Amino acid sequence: MRFSSTLLIGLLALAAGGAVYAEQAPVNLCTGSPEGNYHATGRDIAAGASRKYVSVSVIETSGSMDNMQRLARRECGAAIVQSDAYLVYQRRHKDRPVEITRNRFLYAEFAHLVCRRDAGVSSTADLLTNPAKHRILVGPEESGSALTWHAFTFLDRRFARMPTENVGGSSALDRVLGGQAQCMFFVAGLGSKLGRDVDTRGKDLRLVPITEDVLRNAQFGSITLYETRNIPRNSYPNLESGLRDEGVPTLTVAATLIIDRHWAERYPNGPSALLGGVSGAMPASSRRAMSGSN
Repeated sequence: MRFSSTLLIGLLALAAGGAVYAEQAPVNLCTGSPEGNYHATGRDIAAGASRKYVSVSVIETSGSMDNMQRLARRECGAAIVQSDAYLVYQRRHKDRPVEITRNRFLYAEFAHLVCRRDAGVSSTADLLTNPAKHRILVGPEESGSALTWHAFTFLDRRFARMPTENVGGSSALDRVLGGQAQCMFFVAGLGSKLGRDVDTRGKDLRLVPITEDVLRNAQFGSITLYETRNIPRNSYPNLESGLRDEGVPTLTVAATLIIDRHWAERYPNGPSALLGGVSGAMPASSRRAMSGSN
């Protein structure tokens, strides 16, 4: 059978197109709620990633722990999670761990521990000396704030002895101001709406430094869980009243892009192509975090 030159050229072009398509790695990137920074950052990463080598579908989820579960089920090849969500998931699911091959820092949010001034708490050491004395509201179950508190309990069992409740936001603030709890804990950018509300109503509250070495030096596998930073002076005028000039030392929790090992092994060019979108995404994601778009 003889082929015409036109048909032959067409077949070669089709084969070449198929080869290019075969090299493109499809990946579901799990993020968060559509109005949140995880999802917006995922869209920015997808826009900046090399389309020659990776095709990114940005997936809406309920956040870090949902993302870890989807990674475990191989529904996602990559995800944006809190740095300590990986620790919490692996500790809870030792029989079904998630294996990651690459991780990349995206932006940081600050851990805020706010207590009543009349509770006599000036540092985490005061809480740990008598852990049963103070009730702490740590955010809704499976929220980012609650996940970070869970990570604290894994890293230092004394935190597990403190009475906590899964209450967050304005409800937590109302209860602390009303004396039903002594402290509230939340993870957010410095310009978050919750942080501003707590400061506005917080003349009887204070920011408490988080300085425990076991938290400051924590690592899990190749991931450094926290960075020690100061909440800058004048970020929260009411909450900082009476505190030292250089700011309040605390921990920052990183939003981190993690990549599943199985996906990376199947598509060797995929991880580098996906990570290529991170640099362009970081400035906007950091601005959103600091303005409170969590």
